[in-house]
Formats: sequence, structure tokens, C-alpha cells
Amino acid sequence: MAFIALLSARDGPGAKAGGAPIEFGGQPLVEFQARMAIAAGVEHILIQTDPAAPDLSHLVERLTAERQVSVAVARDMPALSRHLAPADVILLMAETMLIPAEVVASLARETAPALIALPPVPATSHFERIDAGAMWAGALLLTGETVLGTLDMLGEWDLGLTLLRRAVQLDARRIMLSPALVTAGRLGPLRDQQGADAALEVLAEQDQTPAGGEEGGGLRRLLAPLARPLVRELVRRQIEPAMLTLTALLAGGAGLALGFGGFAVPAVLLALAGLGLCDLAGQCAQITLRPAASPLRRYGVDGLAMASLALIGWQLAGGEILALSGAWLPLLLTILINFPPEQVPARSGLWSRRMRINIPIALLVVLAGLMLGRGDIAFALLGLLALAAIALRLAPERPRV
Repeated sequence: MAFIALLSARDGPGAKAGGAPIEFGGQPLVEFQARMAIAAGVEHILIQTDPAAPDLSHLVERLTAERQVSVAVARDMPALSRHLAPADVILLMAETMLIPAEVVASLARETAPALIALPPVPATSHFERIDAGAMWAGALLLTGETVLGTLDMLGEWDLGLTLLRRAVQLDARRIMLSPALVTAGRLGPLRDQQGADAALEVLAEQDQTPAGGEEGGGLRRLLAPLARPLVRELVRRQIEPAMLTLTALLAGGAGLALGFGGFAVPAVLLALAGLGLCDLAGQCAQITLRPAASPLRRYGVDGLAMASLALIGWQLAGGEILALSGAWLPLLLTILINFPPEQVPARSGLWSRRMRINIPIALLVVLAGLMLGRGDIAFALLGLLALAAIALRLAPERPRV
């Protein structure tokens, strides 16, 4: 038994001029659907298409390389049936349909047959009607036996709508969704590129959890009003997250080079820019469901930033061992707090949640000191903050009453 996503990339209303599929975040919409299905636990991707449809080999190669799942393209019904077995579970998503990832994951946890539905209100009038009390929201779950039985039928028909009728006949469980998802632009058919771009901006506008969890969450929340329009513009322009991470590495390297030249303030600013670009890349990857940057790249950006701070501390120490120890000890404590993050338990106390000295905060403290002409005081303050953060993490938690 296998869990298979059945998607469609036929030449239809979701195609741009010339038959090319509409894009969503720098990828065909069907690829975005495939990434949602994989995140929901699907093991195999099966894409139904027409003989005259555009070649999908690059899409297949990307998904296979990134996600380590099998991806197959079926250009006719006999080819489609050869990839299915009666014991399989089939997750079908309608062509050009945008569905929230959490809804797809919820449907994937159900027992077949099941489908997602919406109430019949004015906002949902353009959806396929199931009956007088529900509209189809574009995804369903069926057994392979049911799908194979449908493929054996003769005639010219739309596979998705025919499987919907079969699901209704089988009295499939209905997961009712709120029409607010439709009015918010998170659920609905994307009929052209303009609609896809608008939906992508809606996703970018939402409050995304930064890649890497809560580390530095307070600072990220503070900068969210600046980061959100940048993320929205980056995904609108379909900038690859991998390119942003590479640019972050280049910025960190340039900052380190400036540090060697004695330009401390520009070095810190470039290190901050590198960390910011790396975080933006993580948010863009989360929105478009692309793989996040590898840990080695993220650690590389962090390492370049810490190397810049270490170089600035060495220059401020002027070759004196005691002064150099005082400059580098805060950096060592910061590294111990942040590397590796999974070995540092998060505490539930108020101050332990707020008191998190991370690399961006270290850079900002040193930057403030350098601009005030007191870099030595900045390193001393950073050491005190790091010691306070460690003490709060090691302190026993008060029992809850």
C-alpha cells in the first residue's frame, strides 16, 4: 500500500499563453501542490497531463532530487492506471487549485473516502457544487480501488470531477472549511498568472514563523514590519531562496574582508545584512515550500559574522592577552548559547524567554559601541548579557501553581 498524490497539469485554464503552466513562487503551480502533498506525508507523486502538454522533466528532476520521492507523469489513462494499486490511498488535488497546507495535511490524516467542502455562500459560488448544502474545496481522499474502477469507465470526462461524484456516492466524510479562507485569498482556483501572483502576496503577508524556530524571536518580531514587505517582494519576483543564501555568504565574506582592512563598522553592517538575507531566504522557502538552506550554509553565515566580531575584538585588544581574553570570552559564551541550538533547552520563565543573546544581538551591541567610540565597553556589556542569559537558563524553574 502506498500513499499517492494525484495531480493534474493539463493544458487548461491554468496555463499561460503558449501552453506554459502558471507559476507560483518561481515554480509551476502543480509543483507547489506536489510540495504540499509531500509535506502532508505523500510517498509518490503522480501527475496527469495531456500528450501535447509542456514537458515536465525538469519538475520531476527537482522534486526527486530535493525530496527523495518518486515522481511520475502519465499522459493517458492506461499509463495512469499502471502506477496505481487497489490498496493505495490517493490524495487528489484539483488542477490550478490553491489550498492551505494545513488543510491538505488535515485531509491526509483522514480515512478514505473523505473530501474538503465549503458552505454554499456568495463567496464560494464559483466552486464546484456537491449538493444543496456544500461546495467542493478542491481536494479529496480515495482508495486506489475506487480510482482504478473509475479509470475503467468509458467516455470523455474530467477525472477530478468524476472522482468527486464517486466520493459523494460513497458518502465520503466531509471536512467543512470556513469561507473566510476564500475571502482571505488562501483557497480557490488560480485561473491566470495575475491571480497566482495575488495569492502569493497573500501568503507572504501572513505572519510566518522564521526558519530556526524561536531563536532570536524577539528581534525578528521587532523587525517584522520591515521584513514582511521584503519577503512579499522577493516571492513576487520569484527570487530563489538558494540565491539569497549565497548572497548572504558573500555579504558575510565581504564583511570579514573589510574587518581585516580595519573598517569595523562596515564589517558589522555587512555581517548583519548577511544574517538578514539568510533569514529572508528561510521565510521565502517556507512560503513557497522550497527546501530551506542547508545547516552548513546557515552555520557558514553565522560563522563569518562571529569571525568578524572576533577580528574586531582582536584589533581593539591591540595585542594585549588580557584585553583579547576579555573581548573573545563574550563571543565564546554567545557561541555556546547558540551552537547547536537543539542542545540548549528553552525555559518557560518570563525572563528566560526574553533573555536570548544571539548573533544578531551581539552584532547590534558591538555596532552601537563602535559608533559611540567605545567598542571595549560594548564587548564588556555583551559578556555581561551572555553571562546573565546562561545564568537564567541554568536557574531552576519555579513550580507552577
